[in-house]
Amino acid sequence: MRFSEIYSAADSPVISFEVFPPKSARGMDSLREVLPNLVALGPRFMTVTYGAMGTTRIRTVEIAAMIHNEFELECACHLTCVGAHSDQIDAQLDHIRRHGIENIVALRGDPPRGQDSFQAVKGGFSYANELVEHIRSRGGFDIAVGGYPEKHVEAPDMETDLANLARKVESGADVVITQLFYDNECFFRFLEEVRKRGLTCPVIPGLLPIHSQAQVEKIAGLCGAEIPAELQRRLEAAGDDSEAAAEVGVDWCIEQCSGLLEAGVEGIHYYVLNKAGVMEKVIAGLRSRELLI
Repeated sequence: MRFSEIYSAADSPVISFEVFPPKSARGMDSLREVLPNLVALGPRFMTVTYGAMGTTRIRTVEIAAMIHNEFELECACHLTCVGAHSDQIDAQLDHIRRHGIENIVALRGDPPRGQDSFQAVKGGFSYANELVEHIRSRGGFDIAVGGYPEKHVEAPDMETDLANLARKVESGADVVITQLFYDNECFFRFLEEVRKRGLTCPVIPGLLPIHSQAQVEKIAGLCGAEIPAELQRRLEAAGDDSEAAAEVGVDWCIEQCSGLLEAGVEGIHYYVLNKAGVMEKVIAGLRSRELLI
């Protein structure tokens, strides 16, 4: 089932998870152990990320195929412009298709390490909208793209970033999944601006539950997400107590999700970092509030 079918057929918010392909055999074993616990939480689909410079792209498809075939759960492979010309992209799409995957998360990708700005390889794509258009021209896939409630770190302003998003959707994207954020007002303002531009596809908030203060400061710093003062205060109160910090993260995520679900979002996409424990608590908390089935 493709993205457009999943969201159009849903009679309740669509919950989905993102996992990443580990670099080591031990990491793969750990992921295989945690996947049944994630599947048991009832996501409608999972997405599998793409390693830097495509270093784990084979495992991306391997993991997506395992989720799809062994757990009978819809899955999507990430695909980026990084280090690949169009023929290599086509080969990867054929590889994905052979494994029964019908959904792609199409992203430009980060500049390779050591580069200040993104540089496409000869015969490759410079922007995500070009990748989306190419995938759409080949057919056979639904496509998700990234959205940035607090703008992409490379965009000079929000207006430019929204114009970039519009190009991606107009090139053939079926759904927008956002970068992580910790202030729902950022998402609501973003969604309002997206709709003003006549973009009607599902816009799905992406959330990363906090595991520690160091983690959230590092990741939020990389993607430009604001840490609200109240969240910062709670994390500082937890101090070096990792369990207390994780509980702050669970509570904040439940409150965020509650506000989003009560506002009528079509779904929530969770960046689970290949772990199940925190997500089990978040989903249980939302079900206790009768916000999820």
